[in-house]
Amino acid sequence: MNGTTDHFDSIPSCIEAFAAGDFLIVLDSPSRENEGDLIISAAHLTPSKAAFMIRYTSGYLCAPMSSSRAKLLDLPPMIPMSENADPNRTAYCVTVDAVGEAAEELSLGNKTGVTTGISANDRSVTCNILASGKAAAKHLRRPGHVVPLTARDGGVRVRRGHTEAGWEFARLAGIEPAVAVIGEMVVDGEEENEGQRKPELVQSGMMRMTECLDFGKKWGIRCCTIEDLAAYVEKTEGPYQEKQ
Repeated sequence: MNGTTDHFDSIPSCIEAFAAGDFLIVLDSPSRENEGDLIISAAHLTPSKAAFMIRYTSGYLCAPMSSSRAKLLDLPPMIPMSENADPNRTAYCVTVDAVGEAAEELSLGNKTGVTTGISANDRSVTCNILASGKAAAKHLRRPGHVVPLTARDGGVRVRRGHTEAGWEFARLAGIEPAVAVIGEMVVDGEEENEGQRKPELVQSGMMRMTECLDFGKKWGIRCCTIEDLAAYVEKTEGPYQEKQ
């Protein structure tokens, strides 16, 4: 890979790829979750890309956005933050699906209507609507099968999470509204005794750095770290200053 280290791609090249609608693999610190997420712009999530994402991640697709975007679409927190017991304080919002014919109403291109909300097609439509500048709260039904997340103001300069990294890449790529889709990369596991057709898999778990890099090389996906992204933003934009 052509990058700032032997392992990772440069942040400018990752921003360029993200803007073109490509996937990124973004890793956080080994002292945090020690996980890699597959990340893409919500506006660029096609049914086929959603199917790929569901196949190679946990399948629990989340959509990071700014708190102002969540407020505009009437996406309140899943529970009050004062009651949030998540170890990393991930800001989950109420889950959503697109309303049946919202894609047609918003002229999102060659998109079919949403039925149950769980298919790759349906979830791609929901993510497209979350990223549409013409979307309103009425275009989403609650609850659903996509999990909006709100990024902290200040992005990765304030919180080194995949939520903030997804939103940050959308912002840096000039995509407006800035909404991403993220999913934790996983190892499916293997049959314990091949040939016995026992419906169980062993040695499953989360992909770690080496596995993520190998996956990126196999599929031609650029890889970077949240630490490098934060360093890039601080270098190009300076330390985050909270609004008074």
